[in-house]
Amino acid sequence: MDKMLSRLSALFLLAGALAAPSVCAQSRLADIKARGHLTCAAFARPGLAWQAGSGWKGLYPDICQAIAVAAFGSDAKIEFEAIDLPKDNTALNSGSFDVLFLTEPEIAETSLARKVAPGPAAFFETYAVMVEDDSTAKTPEDLAGAPVCFHEADAASQAFEERLDRNGKSFVAMPFQEDVELLDAYNSRHCKAVASEATDLIGLRRRKGVNHFDSKILAEPLAVFPILTATPIGDPQWTAAVSWVVHFLHAAERPQTRLRPGGAKAISLDLTALGLEKSWRENILATVGDYGAIYARNLGDKSPFKLPRGVNASWSGGGLFAPPTAE
Repeated sequence: MDKMLSRLSALFLLAGALAAPSVCAQSRLADIKARGHLTCAAFARPGLAWQAGSGWKGLYPDICQAIAVAAFGSDAKIEFEAIDLPKDNTALNSGSFDVLFLTEPEIAETSLARKVAPGPAAFFETYAVMVEDDSTAKTPEDLAGAPVCFHEADAASQAFEERLDRNGKSFVAMPFQEDVELLDAYNSRHCKAVASEATDLIGLRRRKGVNHFDSKILAEPLAVFPILTATPIGDPQWTAAVSWVVHFLHAAERPQTRLRPGGAKAISLDLTALGLEKSWRENILATVGDYGAIYARNLGDKSPFKLPRGVNASWSGGGLFAPPTAE
C-alpha cells in the first residue's frame, strides 16, 4: 500500500511538473510589456508600409500603433519592420513578431500556416488596371486587343485574362521582370495599360517618364483579396485582443446618433480581462483615429496616393468591411 501511495504521489508530482509551464507561462502581452514595445512586420507596399526617413509610415504602422495604445496607453511604442526574405525567415518562424500583416499566399510562402492565427482583414488589396488620364477605357473590357504591361511573377495578368475571357475577348500580354522596364514601356506608350496590385499602381503612377502624362486607376477591380492581421499561435488571449482592436477601428467610423452608438461607444466590450487598458477605445481614437482617418492620411485624399476607399469602405458605403455591430 505504501509503495502504491508513493507511486501515485510521484505520478501527481510529475503531472504537475508537466502542466506547470502551460499554467505559469508568461503571456504574449506580458512579454510585450516587459520588452517595452510592440513589434509588427509586413511586406512593404506603397500606402500600407513605406520608409520615411529612419522610420516607417502607412496603414500597417498606424494599426500597429492602435494595438499598442490599446495595450499600453497613449505613450505606447512600436517597432515596425518590412519583411525581407530569406533574411527574416528565422524571425518569422520563431514567432518574434507580435503582429503580422499577410496575405494567404504570403503565409504559404513563409511556411506560417501552422504558426500564425489569421485574424480580421486590415486591408483589401485588389488587382487593378492603370491607364492614361485621357484614355477612353472605363472597364477592363475596353482594353480588349490592346497591349497590357504586367510583372512577370504577378497574378494580375491571370485575373485580367480571366476577366476578358468571360466575355470572349483577349489582350496582348507584355510581361516584365523589373519595374524600370515596365515603366519605360508604359511611359513610352508601348503598352496601353498596366495590370498590377492597386498599391503597386499608386506608387508607379507617381513616377512619370519622358512623356510626363498623368494616369488613373480604373474603378472596377479585376480581383479582390484580404491582407490579414495575423498573430503567433499559442496565446488566444492576445489573438482575441488584436482582433477586437481591428474590429473597433472599423466600427468607430460610425457616427454617434440618437438611436445608435458610434465612435468610442461603437463597441461596448470591456476588454480589461484580455489585458487592454480600461480606456482602450478612447486612447485609440485620440492617438491614431478610426479606420477612415488612418486610410485618408495614408492612402486617401490626405495622402500623396489619392486612392479612393472602394472595397476598403464599410459595407454601408459600398465596401467589404462589416464591423461586428449593426450599422
